[in-house]
Amino acid sequence: MAPASVQPSGRRFLLAVALLLTAAAAPATATAITVTVDPGAARHPISPLIYGVNFGDDGQAASLRWPVRRWGGNATTRYSWQDDIANDASDWFFYNEPNDNSDPQALPNGSASDVFVGATRVAAGEPLITVPTIGWTPIDRTRRWGFSVAKYGPQQATECTATGNASWCNPDAGDGLHPDGTPITGNDPRDTSRAIDPSFVTGWMGHLAGIAGTAGNGGVHLYALDNEPTLWNSTHRDVHPQPTTYDELWQSSQQVAAAIKAQDPAAQVLGPADWGWCAYFFSAADGCQAGSDAAAHGNLALTDWYLLQAANYQAAHGVRLLDYLDVHYYPQANGVALSDDESQATAALRLRSLKGLYDPTYVDESWIGQPVDLIPRMQAWIAGRLLGTRLAISEYNWGNDNGASSALAQAEALAIFGREGVDLATRWVAPAAGSRVEDAFRMYLDYDGKGARVAGDSVQAVSSNVDTVGAYAVAGAGSRLHLLLFNKDFVSHTVQVQVAGSPSATLALYEFDAVNRFGPAGTAALAAGGVTLTLPALSATLAVAPASSAPGPARFYTLPPCRVLDTRNPAGAWAGPALASGSQRTFALSGRCGVPATARAVSANLTAIGGGTAGDLRAFAADLAGAPLASIVNFPAGRVIASNAVVAVSQDGNAAITVQTDMSAGSVHLALDVNGYFQ
Repeated sequence: MAPASVQPSGRRFLLAVALLLTAAAAPATATAITVTVDPGAARHPISPLIYGVNFGDDGQAASLRWPVRRWGGNATTRYSWQDDIANDASDWFFYNEPNDNSDPQALPNGSASDVFVGATRVAAGEPLITVPTIGWTPIDRTRRWGFSVAKYGPQQATECTATGNASWCNPDAGDGLHPDGTPITGNDPRDTSRAIDPSFVTGWMGHLAGIAGTAGNGGVHLYALDNEPTLWNSTHRDVHPQPTTYDELWQSSQQVAAAIKAQDPAAQVLGPADWGWCAYFFSAADGCQAGSDAAAHGNLALTDWYLLQAANYQAAHGVRLLDYLDVHYYPQANGVALSDDESQATAALRLRSLKGLYDPTYVDESWIGQPVDLIPRMQAWIAGRLLGTRLAISEYNWGNDNGASSALAQAEALAIFGREGVDLATRWVAPAAGSRVEDAFRMYLDYDGKGARVAGDSVQAVSSNVDTVGAYAVAGAGSRLHLLLFNKDFVSHTVQVQVAGSPSATLALYEFDAVNRFGPAGTAALAAGGVTLTLPALSATLAVAPASSAPGPARFYTLPPCRVLDTRNPAGAWAGPALASGSQRTFALSGRCGVPATARAVSANLTAIGGGTAGDLRAFAADLAGAPLASIVNFPAGRVIASNAVVAVSQDGNAAITVQTDMSAGSVHLALDVNGYFQ
């Protein structure tokens, strides 16, 4: 997908706010809604990778520290890492468009994808790189187009008729359709593209390993198998006019995934990254109903069959090719996704449509007309075919960036992902900086403005009326509890909350609604486990109970040895400079190399590399007041010295450590490998 975020017109936005203010002024309903929370029930870890985005601004990534950023969408299907150029496909007249590059002579070094990987990792995120399985990439770094009017005749539209601006458009760039709307056939894919095989992908992996390390050495480890393959005969019809079949989908996936695993066994593969409802069940050859292609494959749903092929390959070869089942989901009801429509009817529909993620009784209010039941459906297919496979939703959207209901829907979607056990999710696309939807992410990634995150285990939270108030709870480190409440109504509501086994505490409140942006909203007293809160209309409220000072029992979990940081990597996680004498640097480990946000300490190997003079390194929890006196690594000048240690991490959801150097002069590089954590 490649939507443009269009801001609402001023008049329409003011009208929407006026309607909301009028509704909010109405009296709350007489019957209070109850929410019961049991921190000991339905408990399971929440993956920190569910709070990801597609692309996004590097400054925003540095501020919010997106846990994962996806390089994805239609244009990435034919991106050339060698020439730093992509094809816009049907999004814009099948153009090969070179990326801006200050030094194209240095390519492949310094490409847009290199910059993306480096910026993501420096901001403590995981890059998710889409690699091509379609078999084509641009010929070179020249701007070319797929359907020349001079070569293929008059067409229904050209760039000039689409823009109406003859001063800069290209009248020869057509849309690939005859004037009567039928597709042009028999065009030459080599007008824009050259054929590639899996070595193109492994070459890219080798290039990335050279600048950032391998997957097991702190480099890129998430690779997606292309983008929306059952739409290729539409989006990329200049090179792939034939509908994708069951067999083509698996064969192209299998060849590239096997090459990825052979190149770097620690790499994680996601697939098939298809577009939505029809593609869950049917190939492009069949359309959106069972046909001859399905009949030839046992009438199995396409996704179910795909998982079965991955299971069969693993049984035959002893290699897991698919680590994540990756799907896209755009609610299909009119005006809900990729939309600025904030009318009351659409806002209410947008918020109801969230139940399509998890509720088997919710009949989708679109042309689908039946329960989507997305997450449980995918999890059931995984359980039946390929246990241990994670679930990713690498594109989704519940409205554009500045709508009140869009922000509320985004905030509740993130809570649903956590409760339902999604392993990775990336919104299409990252919200604009300073927007309402950014507020929805900030509630989870930096709710106090100091880096505090909603992180830990999902626990049971039950609302007496889920259609009006959604309720979710996350147990963090110690006894910290995050309670998330979403008032989806156009009037305020009183909610009576009861937390099982909870002592009295002062809750810190954070909130946004249809009028007010996200921020602190005062405090509330939790007395004997009970508290009553008034939720504004169309609001998201986060109530945080502080952690107790008494530590609980800790358990140790081993991890495959993994380099979480290396200051020598020019584009790596927390890349240089080296640590100067007497300096401190803080590194957030949450979500990296398997370290969860709720870790209390990590088992690590710290390596001091090439110190200018003799000195020592100290490592400690980032929220500790003052550095300890004891050092972990003592190093002579110019040597490489390593030491094993158990290092406490911060308890704010970042699992962060601070490293301090003590030297008479010069600087020293640091590498940190983790092999386990305490929780």
